[in-house]
Amino acid sequence: MKFVPNFLSRRPILFAIVFWVLALSLAVVALNWVAMPIIAGRFAKTLSVPNVVGVPAEVAEITLRESGLNFKWANEGRYSGVIPANNVLIQLPTAGKTVKRNRTIFLTLSRGAQEVLIPDLRGASQRQAEISLQRLGLVLGAKKEGAHLEIPRGVVIRTEPESERKVRVGSRVNIVISSGNSSGKRLLPNLRETSLSRASHVLDSLGFKVGEIITLQAEDKLPNTVLELSPKPGEYLDIGTTINITIAE
Repeated sequence: MKFVPNFLSRRPILFAIVFWVLALSLAVVALNWVAMPIIAGRFAKTLSVPNVVGVPAEVAEITLRESGLNFKWANEGRYSGVIPANNVLIQLPTAGKTVKRNRTIFLTLSRGAQEVLIPDLRGASQRQAEISLQRLGLVLGAKKEGAHLEIPRGVVIRTEPESERKVRVGSRVNIVISSGNSSGKRLLPNLRETSLSRASHVLDSLGFKVGEIITLQAEDKLPNTVLELSPKPGEYLDIGTTINITIAE
């Protein structure tokens, strides 16, 4: 069987020309579709920056190295309520930018959410309490009334959560305001760090009722040690009020 047309077999020069034209055409196609992508991928001078925002620092460094990029960390991190601590908060250039190979990507580490101590607002006015909280980036929450023998009406008795506790910036802090009237009420004493049996005896002697007993793991406390009371100690309460107690397991 003949694969070469008769007119080409009779003209060897023409046959040679046709053959090499076809061969070169096939070679160009192969080079364009197969070889060039391989060569371009290996010797490319530019690349797209990967996204490492929100990624743990160690993983971000590995990702950038494997992509052919360098990195440099900012001297200090920044607080963020969105990106967890020790993850990338900012990258420059940003993800998707086309840069030269070995370009340095500047990274900023997240320090997590900023926390502040709740100030001691006992004895402050409502306005003073609000200003103090705002200066720390905290928000004044609910205003509750509580009877108190010594603190005048309209003055802060305490905060919820309590003072000196760390909370995130932007958190709400409730204040308990003195109603000034303690007639017919009794002060709930601070029974934290006492035993459950002792706390129950004191509450009973004051005319309060022992309510729910809640257990909580506390490795540094002896079993049955009182951790918390609800309502909070320091309030004047009606006789017969039920007091819930949280103790160590």
